[in-house]
Amino acid sequence: MEKLIKGCKNYDRKAQREMVNHLAPFLLGVCQRYAPNREDARDWMQDSLINIFNNIEQCSENQYAFKGWCKKIAINVCLGKIRKKGLKTVELNNETALKSSPPKILDQMNVQGILRLLDQLPQKLKLVFNLSVLDGFSHKEIAKTLDIQESSSRTFLTRARAKMQQLIIAQEINSTNGK
Repeated sequence: MEKLIKGCKNYDRKAQREMVNHLAPFLLGVCQRYAPNREDARDWMQDSLINIFNNIEQCSENQYAFKGWCKKIAINVCLGKIRKKGLKTVELNNETALKSSPPKILDQMNVQGILRLLDQLPQKLKLVFNLSVLDGFSHKEIAKTLDIQESSSRTFLTRARAKMQQLIIAQEINSTNGK
């Protein structure tokens, strides 16, 4: 990987093509978690790749640091696109957050099941869930990134989990009735 990164820094077309082939599936997966549809995810992945190649000089040649750097670029591209589309967030008070508790059923789900359900969440909930659960951002970081209060981040996460629980239960009922 270090050789590939060096090749890209030296504008080697073959290395760049190989890097795109290597990164595209990973970046598409990141972008699909944030994008409202597959077409936007592909566009956002391409924008991420452009940003990566335009700024590759700034990155370490260590493969693990590089992959994390690329993921961060993709997340930032997605957040920028979402902001550009005008995602509105609503400040929620602590009283609202305390009315619901985190569901236990999500502990039993695998990653693919969660990702399928994420597509059914409203954009604000999906965004906070991705940043918190899948990308490991703290509520403080999420609040700063999305320009919301920390309490709103916690509330959106709680609501996302509750909505996912409803979707899981509905899915289980449908599969039981379908048998």
